[in-house]
Amino acid sequence: MSEMSSSATGRSFLTGRKVVASMFVMGICATAFLYGYWTLHLMPFMPLQEAIVAEFPGSAPRVNGGKKKLHKDTPTILQIGMKLKFDPTGTDAVTVGAVQNVQSRIHELVKQKVNFPELDIVELYIYQLQQERDIRERSFRLDYRQPTEWTEVDLTGNPIIENRAASESGPPTTVPPDNIGSKSSTP
Repeated sequence: MSEMSSSATGRSFLTGRKVVASMFVMGICATAFLYGYWTLHLMPFMPLQEAIVAEFPGSAPRVNGGKKKLHKDTPTILQIGMKLKFDPTGTDAVTVGAVQNVQSRIHELVKQKVNFPELDIVELYIYQLQQERDIRERSFRLDYRQPTEWTEVDLTGNPIIENRAASESGPPTTVPPDNIGSKSSTP
């Protein structure tokens, strides 16, 4: 049996040294890939992420940006995800004011900290973790070239329109525009 795994010279092709050397090479390549990704993709937004942490302690922000398809003429998007201490789906005046405060501060921080001249859209994803698997979340989009107001969007990026009265447990029931007129349920 041992003769079948060895070459014609009697030595095994796959030695322990070759295995260890290939593991080191694979580890070095993986580390170089992660370093390149971190430097090129995430580091340009680190000042903004640090400013959000300073402004909203405990928010654990995640910031990234770029174009979805470089070879096509797609907009440059900056995506910000952050955790809040309050429920962003609340409809009372205090919660609505707090969400608007977060939006305005994020807009100001983006203007101050992001040196991205071709920035087209800012997407803000805010959430509060409740119990296990219960997340209260909302997403907003701002046209950065002509910032008038934040538009609420669903998780696929479609604008949300209000079409029914607010329920007691959260904001108004919403439907993406492409589902208008069809039998739809809340997302």
